[in-house]
Amino acid sequence: MYEGFEIWSFLVGLPLAIVIATILTFYAWRKGKKQSLYDERYTKIHQHARSISWFVTTASILILWGIIIIFEGPGLTFFLISGMWVVHISSYAIGAIIATRKN
Repeated sequence: MYEGFEIWSFLVGLPLAIVIATILTFYAWRKGKKQSLYDERYTKIHQHARSISWFVTTASILILWGIIIIFEGPGLTFFLISGMWVVHISSYAIGAIIATRKN
C-alpha cells in the first residue's frame, strides 16, 4: 500500500457505496416497472444487444490472442487471455443450458 491510503475510510466507504448503489438500483427498477420498461420488447432488444456484444467480445479475444502469440510468445499474457477465453466460452455454455431448460 502507498502512504496516503487510509484503510479505515476505505472500510467505511466501501459498504456505504454498496448500500447507496443498492438503493439507487432498487429505485430505478421500481420506477421502470411502473413505466412498463421491462416488457417483451425491452427484453428482446436487450437479448439482441447481448448477443451482438458476445460476438464482438469473442472476435476481439481471438484477434488479441493471435497478436499476443505473434509479438509476445507463450508467456503470462497468453495464458491470461487463454483463461479469459475459457471463462467466456464456459459462461456461454452455461447460459445455453439454462436457456434450453427454460424454453
